[in-house]
Amino acid sequence: MFDSYNYNPFLIAQYIRAFGNEETAKLLAANEKTLPRAIRINTLLTDVGSCVKRLEEKGFVFSKVKWCSEGYIVKKEPFSIGATPEHLLGYYFVQDPSSMVPAIELSPAENETVLDMAAAPGGKTTHLAQIMGNHGTIVAVDINKEKMRALRSNIQRCGVENVLTLRMKANELTSLGIRFDKILLDAPCTGEGTIRKNPERRKTIDEKEVDEYSAKQQEMLKIAGLVIKPGGILVYSTCSLLPQEDEQQVKYAVEKLGFELLGLKNKFCAPGINLKQCGRFYPHIHDTQGFFIAKLKKT
Repeated sequence: MFDSYNYNPFLIAQYIRAFGNEETAKLLAANEKTLPRAIRINTLLTDVGSCVKRLEEKGFVFSKVKWCSEGYIVKKEPFSIGATPEHLLGYYFVQDPSSMVPAIELSPAENETVLDMAAAPGGKTTHLAQIMGNHGTIVAVDINKEKMRALRSNIQRCGVENVLTLRMKANELTSLGIRFDKILLDAPCTGEGTIRKNPERRKTIDEKEVDEYSAKQQEMLKIAGLVIKPGGILVYSTCSLLPQEDEQQVKYAVEKLGFELLGLKNKFCAPGINLKQCGRFYPHIHDTQGFFIAKLKKT
């Protein structure tokens, strides 16, 4: 039934198990379509209205992202949205609408200490700084050398002033001696939800890779549980729709690490699988990448 899409049979089996045949067919069909581009206006350096006006005068056409007041979907792109002077000046960040949700759900206050555990290349870090108005402190951590360059470049481009960047492994975080009010863990994952952008991934994701990332996600959740304050908020997200990387990780955090699962403010996402408080974004429902998000509180 699905052979013409040329996926690894393992992935097809996972989809059918999680979503059933009908929804799997809709998902695979949506993954054949080009992913719309979107931007988040950076209010640290400009205001939404004037930035949109400048871009519209260049021929760009937008529609609003329903769940982010600074988010705009690019409906017409006379040339690359990443090749404007406004982008170079840091007036906006090119970002999928689904990935705008984690920072909004974490909702850090201006006086809080926040950890971004897998921060590069900086879309969510700069969004956190924007929400905090460049106040408080964000510790942005990543281990990838090349991605860290991109993170630091984006922080500078976007006028962010409240971020400390550290190139280190997550399991070294306990050595800092810092307890965080809030943590964003946009966890390393298979990237299965990005097939619209990376179509070759439909063939290469296999059970071994899923198991490896699931183990890594569990380890990062353990570290988060050690460095977050009692009562602190953790937002966990992945660009994957596979339950092994999503609800199963949340279940582990609740049952083994002393977290409580909270509901989301976002009313546009689909509910989680067996954990309704979680949120999911689907290519065939939301016209975004595949994305998962959950909000937890340390008890």
